[in-house]
Amino acid sequence: MSCCNLAAHRRLEFGLALIAEGDPAAAVSVFQQVLELAPEWPEARFALADALQATGRRDEAVAAYAAYLARDASDVMGAAIRLALLGAAPQPDQLPQAYVKTLFNQYAPRFEDSLVGRLAYQAPFQLRAALDTVAPVAAPEGRVLDLGCGTGLAGEAMRHRAAWLEGVDLSSAMVEQARRKGVYDRLEVGDAVAALTGVQDRFDIVVAADVVVYLGKLAPLLAAAHHALVPGGRFAFSAQRAAGDGFLLGGDHRFSHSPAYLRAAAETAGFSVERLDEAVCRTEAGADVPGLIVVLRDRPESAGVTATATDSAGTPTARPAQPH
Repeated sequence: MSCCNLAAHRRLEFGLALIAEGDPAAAVSVFQQVLELAPEWPEARFALADALQATGRRDEAVAAYAAYLARDASDVMGAAIRLALLGAAPQPDQLPQAYVKTLFNQYAPRFEDSLVGRLAYQAPFQLRAALDTVAPVAAPEGRVLDLGCGTGLAGEAMRHRAAWLEGVDLSSAMVEQARRKGVYDRLEVGDAVAALTGVQDRFDIVVAADVVVYLGKLAPLLAAAHHALVPGGRFAFSAQRAAGDGFLLGGDHRFSHSPAYLRAAAETAGFSVERLDEAVCRTEAGADVPGLIVVLRDRPESAGVTATATDSAGTPTARPAQPH
């Protein structure tokens, strides 16, 4: 989302510096000047919206976020998230893919230092412990898919049990970091649901560490995981814990899910719940973030039921019943 107007670029950088220094009111005026120079520049529209929100000018911020979306329907900056949190739009079913992809492409070089060092990230190791409890292994066996593999932390945690280990992530920069570790047998850049829907009865275990926090509605992911797993296979993932019965988009721009929602969604997709344990998977601003470690298993009785997945275009695809 670059702009060819050098003066507009300089003014935008000045306005962003004012935001960083805690002066959003002054930044509003600067961003308005930027838009006089480059009225169609989406990034400037988004910056103005953020500054207006920071000064408490909600209605103007809503209009500015909407103006940004009119110029960038892919929503690289995540305006839909802001609108939902402001109560100006319904809660989305997931975060915009372009936003998540851009976020992690930018985050990749410092991802592990930040997540492990600063946020005490534990999900891959907690998932490993949960799987080792329900399905201990003496040697690598079976096929494992690491969804949202990032830099390969979960791959390292699962390598001991995988005769074949694949990873997929939306971010090409993350996949390149993972590739350097030499942990995976195969890596690809792509969407998690699409990667699962493209295969049937292929994996013994699918793992998703810190992935469902970017998805609110989990039915498409769970159906696709069921489609991709061998009979009796397992889907293990971490989540942030919510109260109530559903899922909620928080101010951290991540979704939390209630245990009741996860159990109901798993049952609908043809899984039984082997583990659903409260855990602290990470911290934020020095405080523990309530989390969940979940292990689901393909139900034997689901062999006579057709589980529905969706392809990358959202078209239902039936999984034929398999003997268990």
